[in-house]
Amino acid sequence: MINYPVIGFIFFNMRTTIVSTSKLKTNKILGLIIIISLLTALLVDSIVLLFSGRVIEGLFTPLVWIFIGYKSISMLLSLKNISYDASSVYYEKEGFEVQIPFEDIKDIEIKTLTGIYTINLYRPAQDGKEISFKMSLWYPLNFKKQDEIVNKLRDRIERYKRTLPEKNLAGLSSFSI
Repeated sequence: MINYPVIGFIFFNMRTTIVSTSKLKTNKILGLIIIISLLTALLVDSIVLLFSGRVIEGLFTPLVWIFIGYKSISMLLSLKNISYDASSVYYEKEGFEVQIPFEDIKDIEIKTLTGIYTINLYRPAQDGKEISFKMSLWYPLNFKKQDEIVNKLRDRIERYKRTLPEKNLAGLSSFSI
């Protein structure tokens, strides 16, 4: 695990471009309310199924929905605010800004149809091998605009990696790949 430098108290200066939504806390709260409401309604429905004599459906359905709810909540809570500059990506963690250099980023891919992207890292950082972020609360409706922003970040990462000198992977000065 790599401990990337913690910059200090969060402040986004002029050099960084903010990628993720500014209403991330609102998104998390609304998402939790919706998921918990749906889970509650489905559990009540399962109790009704149990009392109506459909025992297998009444027992199996809540387990499936609890698993789906758990995965949805954990994905929602793992979202970060992402910004970047000429050589690094930054995200917030516990009131501080964490810096990840472009050379440690493997790729950026979309994870869900609702617009959650993940930044996959070569080596684990403080929060694991991937960092998730959401572009917009209205992602399916404005996907072209949001995808352009992510594509600019992808291009910047690729251009930065091309400027780096090649590393000697064998560790020997007489052997080059």
